[in-house]
Amino acid sequence: MPDDVLRAGASTSNITPPLGVSINGGMSDRTADYVHDELHARSLVLDDGGTKLAIVVCDSCMLPRGVLDKAKHLAHSHTGIPLAQITISATHTHSAPTAGSAFQSDPNPDYLEFLAGRIADGIRRAHHNLAPATIGWGTGSEPSQVFNRRWKMKGGAKLVDPFGGTDQVRMNPPVASPDLDEPAGPIDPEVGVLAVRHADGKPLALLANYSLHYVGGTGPGDISADYYGMFAQRVAQM
Repeated sequence: MPDDVLRAGASTSNITPPLGVSINGGMSDRTADYVHDELHARSLVLDDGGTKLAIVVCDSCMLPRGVLDKAKHLAHSHTGIPLAQITISATHTHSAPTAGSAFQSDPNPDYLEFLAGRIADGIRRAHHNLAPATIGWGTGSEPSQVFNRRWKMKGGAKLVDPFGGTDQVRMNPPVASPDLDEPAGPIDPEVGVLAVRHADGKPLALLANYSLHYVGGTGPGDISADYYGMFAQRVAQM
């Protein structure tokens, strides 16, 4: 096979935790008592004959460096992909098990071990699936679903922060408040898309990015990938 032929491989790994673990994403700790929908680590490996890299997106609120480093080293030991060419991100779902301590929530060490292993497994599987492919990319715009939730307030509005000081802007002010002046900054409506197809034109993977914060709607003890998971499911049906 010529060295200049692009190859790509993709996979999904189930990273749903056992019930009973801590859920972060709220202002206080919650316990998982139901799985609304499964969580996944979605992996894409690209190889142009000279450079090989892996991109992983996980249904998680946040991922600590310890989990990332372990997953990368495990994947590297089996695939040879350089550590610096493995990038792992979290969707920031608020309905996933705690992986990094936040808001009175602490992770289960067994889940962290499981998570690192499953991320590495996904990279290995995507690497195993490498096959000739084509790739394309582009951008679109969807401004109707994003907004800046930090607002400058009109003179006279008291913005006392929890530490006793005074803020210049307020986060999540009441909708249609008469004290609203203007957003504290711009929005990012861009939708970036990277599309990969098999050599025969069949879809292989789609990587997209949109700067919209968490949107949920499940119960307080539900495990869910939130709207990120629904987006992935919908794209797979197209």
